Amino acid sequence: MTRSIKVFITLILFPLSAIAQDQIRVDLGTDWLRRDWDKCQEKVTGTYQNNAFTIQSDHAAALFWQIPTKDGQALEIDRNQSWIKKCDRPPRGFDKEIQEGNTDRLISIQDYPYISWQWRVSNTIDDKDTANMKGEIQKDGDDFAAKMGISILTDKEELREIAYLWTRTIPEESTLTQVTTVAWILKFTWYRIVAQSGDQHLNTWVNEKRSLYNDFKRFYPNEEPREIVRVYLMSDSDNTGSTSSGAFANLILHKNPPSGYVKAE
Repeated sequence: MTRSIKVFITLILFPLSAIAQDQIRVDLGTDWLRRDWDKCQEKVTGTYQNNAFTIQSDHAAALFWQIPTKDGQALEIDRNQSWIKKCDRPPRGFDKEIQEGNTDRLISIQDYPYISWQWRVSNTIDDKDTANMKGEIQKDGDDFAAKMGISILTDKEELREIAYLWTRTIPEESTLTQVTTVAWILKFTWYRIVAQSGDQHLNTWVNEKRSLYNDFKRFYPNEEPREIVRVYLMSDSDNTGSTSSGAFANLILHKNPPSGYVKAE
């Protein structure tokens, strides 16, 4: 092979490798782990087809989660653990345990501060009782046609979470808070951002492009986000006694702002 041909091949291949390093596409076709509140019996299904992961919920709630890695594949987890077999929440300290053994494989928001994805819903859910005047999510209205959450470890070894919602009437960029209690003692406050609102795009793929770093700093200005230790997808309808269907595709972490990115106000 002549030198000129080698140079030509290098010029062609280099941009492709640069693009590959510039972003991480999360594998939505993986065997997702499941979390529900009825020992895996909730009437919720999650299926992967045509490069999209679709969740259908019938008066029920469940989420599907994975730990994405730098190669786009989900981190391997021993599925023989009892809490996984029961579709329960991970035990305390699980996130830090994952970090300690897999730091080189986990995705850092410091390296990939932007996120993009597509989602689609068949219907939105009545949200008149979703939150009170303070923006606190109420149990009777705690349902969303589509929800995507990112669990993040910080520089202070704290576990934080940012979640994006598709609502019916709550305005886009609204911030909602949710308080959960573990073991009747520990209280955690989670932040949710309305990324899409309304019925005008039902059954249509909608593109979202966010600065995950900026969204994190919006709620935790004195902390720095580090590794992503969980991504979860959800479409739930148990508290409102309804049905829902949400689909997700092309979930990508980016080093630089993706094309078309507009900074949220």
